[in-house]
Amino acid sequence: MRTKSKVAESKARVRKKKTRRPQKASPPQYIFFYGSLKRGGKSYRRLRGRVRFAGPCRIRADLYSLCGGEYSGAVPTATPRRFVKGDLFILKDPQKMLLDLDEFEGVDEGLFRRELVDASARGHRVKTWVYFYARPLTNATLIPSGIYSSH
Repeated sequence: MRTKSKVAESKARVRKKKTRRPQKASPPQYIFFYGSLKRGGKSYRRLRGRVRFAGPCRIRADLYSLCGGEYSGAVPTATPRRFVKGDLFILKDPQKMLLDLDEFEGVDEGLFRRELVDASARGHRVKTWVYFYARPLTNATLIPSGIYSSH
């Protein structure tokens, strides 16, 4: 009888063991680029190996040509059917990459500010980081198409 009770105890222990649940992967951290950092842009090489292209995307905003076309800046808008079109990427190391991009975009100098916004990518709504222009639009020219070409 002792044998049976040891077996029963052993089975009870097995049942009590907690199984490890796989941890949920954190949702992808997206970033939207509409200017010189989008694919084919003059600064795109800065992103190589640090992001993965997710697809074309658009955000509700107005797009402006700044400094004689040297770069562009998006500004949020509530105007219907006004979009900025660009590229959506997944950040491979979001924390480090966002700090590097903040520096590149001049966040500390007040040139751009980073915000989390809703975007439309292939018919799906996603939350993504975007850099909006943060200074007055003096001498800025509206780009009605919402598409910037830096080449």
